[in-house]
Formats: sequence, structure tokens, C-alpha cells
Amino acid sequence: APPPPRAVVSADDPNYRAPSVNAESFDESSCGETTFIAETKLPTESGYYRLRGYRHSVDGAEPTEPVAIVFGDIEGRADVPVRVHDACFTSEVLGSLKCDCKQQLQLAMEYIQENDGMVIYLQQEGRGIGLANKIAAYALQDTKGLDTVDANRALGLPDDVREYTAVANILDDLDVRSIRLMTNNPRKVATLEKLGVHIKGRIPCIVKPNLFNQGYLEAKEGRMKHFLDGSWCHWNHDGGTVDEFDAKETDSEEEISADATMDDEGRGGW
Repeated sequence: APPPPRAVVSADDPNYRAPSVNAESFDESSCGETTFIAETKLPTESGYYRLRGYRHSVDGAEPTEPVAIVFGDIEGRADVPVRVHDACFTSEVLGSLKCDCKQQLQLAMEYIQENDGMVIYLQQEGRGIGLANKIAAYALQDTKGLDTVDANRALGLPDDVREYTAVANILDDLDVRSIRLMTNNPRKVATLEKLGVHIKGRIPCIVKPNLFNQGYLEAKEGRMKHFLDGSWCHWNHDGGTVDEFDAKETDSEEEISADATMDDEGRGGW
């Protein structure tokens, strides 16, 4: 059963927290240059991927190194499934439970194996504020009880400063005509469309919550307007946690395919 609807809090309520002011914004002025470096065939635990390396610079700044993780022959195609994924050292390397980034990346990697597509992986840690600032924001969340948006603001940092000119350039480099974007984020959709990317549909990328990331997911939905449909609710209606409930499921019920989890049919589109 879906979680109960949340009460609408007015701006006059002391519990009111303003939505992210740039949750659906985009940078219209940045000029990014992206250079292809090389491609290799990469063996992984789940199979072979094409790994394409690039160097990318925005407005002449120090370059970053985005990569395109490709499965199949996507050149010249339309409606290619694409995940635009920003680096998350804490979850992807250290296994942090405070966010859903690692799980979203795993879903996307599995999905493109079954549907021929691409993950564009960008070095934009912490919604673009960098790893050290992200750790500082985590400290405020721990000590002050701030959510992910207010912690950034308490440090004098913006809610989200990621830019996606590299994505448009990489799609052009591969002659990808249009994409189905794997995302829950309306800002990402708006930004890419502003950059001229032809988005034919949205594939939800929703993962199960845990005890530690529920507040983060709630803030993403409530304040940054992500399309999560209340999936962040960690408590089930029997009074237990999602983790406790999962432990009672059968093996067959636990083996949910990425295709089923990320199916874009019957989900209301975008």
C-alpha cells in the first residue's frame, strides 16, 4: 500500500521549509568543451562494457574527466536509454547508506545491459559542491539535524550546481538522436532539454529506502521536486521497517529485476 499523503504545510507554519530555489534551474551561460580521448572494452563482474574517456572544461576552467559507459551499438540510434550519473565517493566506494546513488548506478548498469544504452558518469560530487564540502554538509546533518538542502545553505553553498554541457557533447559525439532519460530529477530533465538534448521519455530510477537515507529521499521529493511517489517511506504499515519486512520475503520476491524496477510503462511518464 502507498504511504499516507503528507499534510500540506503553509508558508506561515513554523515547520515550513522552502523548496530548493534552483531545483528546476539550469545554467544558460556555461560553455563546455568536451574532447574524446579513447575507448576500451572493460570486463566487469556483470559483463563487458565499452568505456569511453573524455576531457571536459567549462568556461576555460580546470578540466574534469567524464566517462561514457556503453553497452551495445548505440551510435546513430534514437530513444537510447541514458543515465546521467554524478560521482558519489561515499556510497560507490565506501558503501554509505545515507543516499541512493550507488543503487541507482547499479540499476542503470543492469538496465543498459538488457536494453543497449549508456551511463554518462560525471565528476560532480555532492550535487557539484565537491567531496570536502559534502562531508561538511553531512556533519551539519549529523549535529544540527539539517536536511540536505539546509545543510548546503548553512555552509553558504547552493542547492545544486551541477552542469551538463558534457552530456550534450557526448551525445553529439556518438550521434545519439534522442534518449530515454533514467532519472527522477526534474532539474536534470529541464537542463538537458535547454541544452538541446531530445528526451523522448523518462525511466524512473527508484530504489528501496533504508533507515539512514529516508530523510534524504524525503528532502529530494519534497524540496527538490524529484519524482519519488513517496517511495522514501522506510516504515511499512505493519509497524516494522522496510528492512525487517524484506527479511521475510522469499528469494523469488527479493529478486526484482532492474527492468521491472525501472519500467517506464504505466508510471505516468514525465
